[in-house]
Amino acid sequence: MRNNTVSPARIAAFEALVAIATENAASAAVLANQRFDSLARDDHRLLQELTLGVLRRQSWLDFLITRYGQRPVASLDPEVIFALRLGLYQLRFLSRVPPHAAINESVNLVKHFRKRSAAPFVNAILRASQREGEPPDSCLPADPVRRLSLVTSHPTWLLNNWIKLWGLEEATALATHNNLTPRQVFRHNPLVVARERLDQWLTENNIVTCPGRFVPEAQIVEQGSITPNSLPVREGWIYLQEESSQLVARLAAWPTSGNARRSLWDVCAAPGGKISLIAQLRPQNSLNVATDNSWSRLLTMKSLLRRQRLDGIHTALIDLRSGVPFISQPFDDILVDAPCSGLGTIRKNPEIKWRVTPDEVKAHGENQLAILNKVADALSPGGTLTYSVCSTEKIEGEGVIERFLTTHPEFEDGTFQRLEQIGVAPALLASTTRGVQMLPHRHGSEGFFICTLLKRRTDRQA
Repeated sequence: MRNNTVSPARIAAFEALVAIATENAASAAVLANQRFDSLARDDHRLLQELTLGVLRRQSWLDFLITRYGQRPVASLDPEVIFALRLGLYQLRFLSRVPPHAAINESVNLVKHFRKRSAAPFVNAILRASQREGEPPDSCLPADPVRRLSLVTSHPTWLLNNWIKLWGLEEATALATHNNLTPRQVFRHNPLVVARERLDQWLTENNIVTCPGRFVPEAQIVEQGSITPNSLPVREGWIYLQEESSQLVARLAAWPTSGNARRSLWDVCAAPGGKISLIAQLRPQNSLNVATDNSWSRLLTMKSLLRRQRLDGIHTALIDLRSGVPFISQPFDDILVDAPCSGLGTIRKNPEIKWRVTPDEVKAHGENQLAILNKVADALSPGGTLTYSVCSTEKIEGEGVIERFLTTHPEFEDGTFQRLEQIGVAPALLASTTRGVQMLPHRHGSEGFFICTLLKRRTDRQA
């Protein structure tokens, strides 16, 4: 990966962007690829910053390319587009990178990737951008939604959804916050290593943490960073898991004390982050079952559970389209962390906003409702059904719950009651009629909808 004229981090970022665009790959998976393991720590941080920064600001960067290049972005070779996006991102958003470095290395990128003839064009656009600075307001769309879409690099249909739900000011705050780098959050695994040993490693690596806001297990990284291939992650000392995801597990795991043996089914469990925390929180005599409809994802979960030293979780490959296997022996608790659009994770996975369509969001809502309908009879009367999606969209969250309750009057929303039981003030999260909607700019977390439903007992069962 060494090159005399282009830094390893910039070559790596170029290659990562190509893979994400041409292979429809997830940025997290690409950036975790072993081919980047040889990068020095500073280069790896720059790789992350450049790749995710370009994805977050993509439509604004393309606007600048069109403005200074006087031709549509689609008419340019992909290598030229990626080099220009990287150069413009550094000029506009990375003040610590000297302008001459951003320009020269971007010009050298197109040469390195065999587009030498485009070097003068790349140089001209970047130097024009440097000379002008911020484009004047007069060149921006007059329509407030189109302007917001351009400035924050979010699709207009998504912004219109948020404006309808919360108003223009709130939608602006959410879109703006989505372009910030999220803080890393992890939880310690006491089954593998003592907290003192973990703290020693954190100190040795100049990593400073603070407690989470809603979940006692959550630790937020305030200084430094933890890579996916670091010792604590590899050995299962910690698990990198966003706080809202940990909150879902805590809600589903309650009660976490008592002698009565309770059973729980995590329906869409892979990759295993929530069920692994649930198993740590619940009494040792609990029955915990984790299923998924993907064999590869199930294998990923099994690997995680081994690394976390959790051998008491029963796993199975189950496709609900073939029926629900547990009707005759219903569970005390069920968790449905349903497949969704992922639009609540834009800060971490910015490419999602360019891929997901309104029709796909609607299809997710139908599938999520179908899952709830199928598992409802596998829950014992008096039990709890916790539903969650990492999405900001009402059609996947509150809308699903409203439709489910219309045809299942034996269920009621017990989210606020459960939050109080685990020590979280509902007022901190209340933002919907049903359940709670966590949002990045309000709660410092991913966008998550969470609802805990209580299944009433009949008079005969009470």
